Amino acid sequence: MSYRNKFLVILVSTVLVFYCVVGGLLGRDGGGQSYAPLSIFIEVLAKIQGVYVEDPNLSKVMHGALLGLLESLDPYSTYLTAEEYRRYQKSRTSGDGDIGLELSKERSLGYIKVIHPIEGSAAEKSGVKPGDIIESIDGVTTRNIGLVQAGYLLSGDAESKVELKIRRIGRSEPVLLSVSRERRLPPSVRGRLLKDQIGYLRIPRFVDGVSAETREQLKSLEAQGARKLVLDLRNCGGEAFEEGVGVANLFLDHGVIAYSEGQKSPRKEFVANPEKVVSRLPLAVLQNSGSASAAEIVSSAIKENRRGDIVGDRSFGKASVQQLFALPGGAAVLLSVNKYYSQSGQVIQARGIAPDHEVRQASIRPTSGKDPGGADSGPEDEDLQLKKAIEILNSSAVPGREAA
Repeated sequence: MSYRNKFLVILVSTVLVFYCVVGGLLGRDGGGQSYAPLSIFIEVLAKIQGVYVEDPNLSKVMHGALLGLLESLDPYSTYLTAEEYRRYQKSRTSGDGDIGLELSKERSLGYIKVIHPIEGSAAEKSGVKPGDIIESIDGVTTRNIGLVQAGYLLSGDAESKVELKIRRIGRSEPVLLSVSRERRLPPSVRGRLLKDQIGYLRIPRFVDGVSAETREQLKSLEAQGARKLVLDLRNCGGEAFEEGVGVANLFLDHGVIAYSEGQKSPRKEFVANPEKVVSRLPLAVLQNSGSASAAEIVSSAIKENRRGDIVGDRSFGKASVQQLFALPGGAAVLLSVNKYYSQSGQVIQARGIAPDHEVRQASIRPTSGKDPGGADSGPEDEDLQLKKAIEILNSSAVPGREAA
């Protein structure tokens, strides 16, 4: 048997193992109908090997096929070769520098997209903006990689640099940025008292401990005399979904906050615990297209339990949970295994949360640690979304939205 034929046999065997593993994870029965697409795939592979105009690199072909298979499901599922899996594992335990980006991959574009730079991060300070398309990272095109690969390319030793080539709406030429990786603790929850006894609470990112921080800030604002509240979740993400549930519970004394469910993950409801509620003050929540993940859990819970008004733009739509599965030969597959849903059963993933009051705004004020409505960030009138939230809170209709 020739080397090419041996390689094809090994390749087809790998496909079979991969299909069986993934098929088992997805709950397929492995019957004849399930294997029909596989026979077509093997036939196409044989044609490529036998009659393609050039001698194909079948390993590269296989990698592209598997990557495309997983990314056709959603932007967050992906295939990792053995080398990529090793790099991914290494990036989780070493190289403690990062530039701080919340990312997605746009199927229609094929490139990595910036949901938003994390507040105060190296990326934000270097001028990366929400909605930017990252065309390449250190010369590696993002068309050929998934979010996991992009993540380990962006991370590395603190003070080392990463080169980004960015496409930005409104600019014909690419933006070239050199960003220094840095160690940075997650930004803290902040609160302050605005005029008219309105408390302003800013959550920049959902990480472990955020619900406890928010609880203390709420107590402090009410002690300072706050009688109404604005919760700012703009350009806020983070995968700590249970922290999002915890923050929502601070405002809700009853009702379903959200639930998660998947093909092999039974429905799990998150119900508000009346003992954990902290504030029953009239509430308005600010969100924008950079609001994602756990922030969307909060917005949907406040909206559907009629606890407050959502002001701003539709949120991003990122509320799925991934699990990593090792494959034979050292490779791995990252699969979305469940999604979060609102109380009414609305899927958040890829749809987002629609605001009660749509107010479009090109940019927001809370950058580099500054909050809107304060002496260090200019007048409140510059922030149209905050201005609308204050207007709603000062209307006579709002108290009826309070939790019972």
